Amino acid sequence: MKNILLITLVLFISNNLFAGNIRDKIKKIDWNGIEVVWIEDNRFPTYDIILYFADGALSDGNYAKGETSAMFSMLGNGTRRFSQKDLSDHLEYFGTSYSPYITHEFSMYSISGLVKDVMPTMKMICHMFKDASFSKSEIRKEKKLWKNRLQNLISNQGALAGRVFRELSLKGSPYYYPVGGKLSDIKNINQKGLIRKRDYFNKKVKKRIYITGPKKALDIKQIITQDCEWAGAKSQRVRTMNYKPIQEKAQAEIFLITVPKSNQAQVRIGKFLNKGEFDNPATMNLSTGFLGGGFTSKLMREVRVKRGLTYSIGAFAAGQREYGRSGISTSTPNEKINELLQVINETLAGAVRGEVSDEELERARGYLLGSHSFQFEESSSLLQQLVKIDHEQRSYDDLFNFTEKVSMVNKDQVVKMIDQYFNWNKQTIVILGTKSLAKKLSKNGLRVNIVNYKKFL
Repeated sequence: MKNILLITLVLFISNNLFAGNIRDKIKKIDWNGIEVVWIEDNRFPTYDIILYFADGALSDGNYAKGETSAMFSMLGNGTRRFSQKDLSDHLEYFGTSYSPYITHEFSMYSISGLVKDVMPTMKMICHMFKDASFSKSEIRKEKKLWKNRLQNLISNQGALAGRVFRELSLKGSPYYYPVGGKLSDIKNINQKGLIRKRDYFNKKVKKRIYITGPKKALDIKQIITQDCEWAGAKSQRVRTMNYKPIQEKAQAEIFLITVPKSNQAQVRIGKFLNKGEFDNPATMNLSTGFLGGGFTSKLMREVRVKRGLTYSIGAFAAGQREYGRSGISTSTPNEKINELLQVINETLAGAVRGEVSDEELERARGYLLGSHSFQFEESSSLLQQLVKIDHEQRSYDDLFNFTEKVSMVNKDQVVKMIDQYFNWNKQTIVILGTKSLAKKLSKNGLRVNIVNYKKFL
């Protein structure tokens, strides 16, 4: 028991010492024209690497939606030299974790493992990027899995509601379509297109490499430049979008997404944020944290603690470089749907009127500041924060001065931002449940748009 306590204490001290001087540990290096962001971390003999690409699903155009996501997902499905099993066995032998993450604006490929194995691991990763063959047999398997995943969304109604909400709340913008495409897109994915997409990301898209770990992790420079053959001078394509700003709604819209046999209604409420509406992360995070950032948040106390209408409710607001969105997520038994919506509406209206007590605000501030420090404990989480900041062309000060900035946010700023993000009349309200909810929802005085869930698959 004493040894466990000692180890815990050592790790706690180590983590806090590391977090305390991270800013000084961030080094920027040039590898053949590619910017490398390195944070030296000698706490453990491990590394985390993120390969950032300055383009994402918007590169798919109108014909092959989901192609970027499919290409990154299938990099490990075989090359001209190695089968999928060979690749998997090789990377598993070295205890490597690897996975892609695709957004509309950018893409990431994350790799982690023991630093002593970083060289053979990255040689294989580069081989996959350069030589993934996307055989017709593997494409058939991937299409079948893709189809099954989408069709099985009905068994995970929370995920399905999130998918629907994104499409409806972002409708009219370039970002509404699912990154991974829909069932109707599967037929358009083929070997020629995937190879073309692979070569596009390898040869034309701007890249940035993020690394944490001991200095030995930097030994991969030669592999990146020779095996991957990545050079910054040749790869400068950055995804940008100039879209017409989305006009705010004059009145809230309700969409009932019908699913069979459900005694719970999934509820999502939110709106699209134009560029320039999410430029103050401190105020944005404190405002959403006050509304729905934990068990003591305003919505949680009003909706769950006082009335027992739900098990959980949360609020969020976030942006990328060109757009953002805000939202509230919860669920409730079918018979309580109107009461839930009424309580949420009244709670938001009260906050917009300035019904934000000093005690509530300070509670939210404390929760936010307390949780912020955890972002520095995991190297992978820290890298993701840096990737996001660099992609959005912001300063690292937003991360390291976050505590100071949150401490300076006042009540009037919070009230103004809640009005901007969560004014009831500006919201898209998505209810996922049975068709019988239509009659109940019509009593809210808003037109109920009824759509079958299959439209979003």
